[in-house]
Amino acid sequence: MDYLEFFDLKEDPFRLTPDPLYFYPSESHNEALSTLTYMVEQKEGFFLTVGEPGTGKTTLLNTFLNTKGWKDRAGIALVLTPRLSPEEFLLTVLEDLNVKIKNTNKNEIIRAFRDFLIENSLLGRRIIIIVDEAQNLPDETLEELRLLSNLETEKEKLLQIVLIGQPELGKRLLTEKLRQLNQRITLRVILNPLTLKEASDYINYRLIKAGKGSVIFEDAAKKLIHNSSKGIPRLINLISSRAMMAAYLDTSKNIKKRHILYAIRHLSEGYAKKEYRSISVRRSVLVFMLFCTIGFAAAVSYKDNLLHKLQPVEKNDAVREAEQMRKQKTTGMITAESIGLKLQPSPNAEDVMSATKGMVFHVTGEFTEITGKKWYKVKLSADEKEYWITNDAVALSP
Repeated sequence: MDYLEFFDLKEDPFRLTPDPLYFYPSESHNEALSTLTYMVEQKEGFFLTVGEPGTGKTTLLNTFLNTKGWKDRAGIALVLTPRLSPEEFLLTVLEDLNVKIKNTNKNEIIRAFRDFLIENSLLGRRIIIIVDEAQNLPDETLEELRLLSNLETEKEKLLQIVLIGQPELGKRLLTEKLRQLNQRITLRVILNPLTLKEASDYINYRLIKAGKGSVIFEDAAKKLIHNSSKGIPRLINLISSRAMMAAYLDTSKNIKKRHILYAIRHLSEGYAKKEYRSISVRRSVLVFMLFCTIGFAAAVSYKDNLLHKLQPVEKNDAVREAEQMRKQKTTGMITAESIGLKLQPSPNAEDVMSATKGMVFHVTGEFTEITGKKWYKVKLSADEKEYWITNDAVALSP
């Protein structure tokens, strides 16, 4: 019986994709959606919404485009990679809107865009520029947006502009350089983290959307999720998903406090390893630059030494000793969509087969590299052979 079948669910309720079906209308999210809809309907010029990473800005945007029908009712330029110069930004917008231009002269671009806006206005069709992660826009490009907003008739704006970003965008708009743009923004909403009650309702809401099933999050578990996530929906999803996997391995349909604690500990270990790897990469770059300055001979020597260290790990006494560390049988489950299984605990070892999400295994040994990366030796339920797998792709029974 797999994970979803065990909980009587149709799909994963806490997946991280920005699916409009799972849009939860908290007080601030509902206000943002209503304000955004009003802005487009009333042809206001600028709309700004800001929120911390993971608060649901992209889900809000997808909900507006898909459930409110604006994807079909308006011409939309959606800019998802905003680190663009003013010229690159203009060309990206025109390409999204299928505006044909004869050359890339800026005057020609603006003239073609203005004619396009007037033509669509006469047809009653709105044109919207939406910039996600707008905090990454250069000041010059933000100023270009302000100039574009000047394209209007005596009666109405020809263009609606939506900026979605993190809180630092709001701070940048308060600077003297962007003061004029800030004055143009007539509607703005802050996406707040969920309250304890909203977080509890949010968990129930997503479970219902996924088929309700038989899973129950106990009140103490919900409170711990809220405290640990600070009400950020993305973190609530991560903790809840990992806690359900822990409960599945525990054959419990009630998500208890101990399952949340296990999930938090497991996720914290993963974040710590990512930070360690990031520091290691930066340190490696500095070391490489130092060796380059010493001379070519030293660099060659360093390279030879490095290549020697990266050779596949042979099965030695350390590995055999690690295999004896777990005499008590431990159960685990694959959490990655797909992961390669190896015959040696080394990133250079060849994948001999693959395992998919939800597969259950028994741990028969473990091995930790000098970098801190841990490997488990596992035996799949349907296979008598033993394989090695990294710990960041699995969840062990608490």
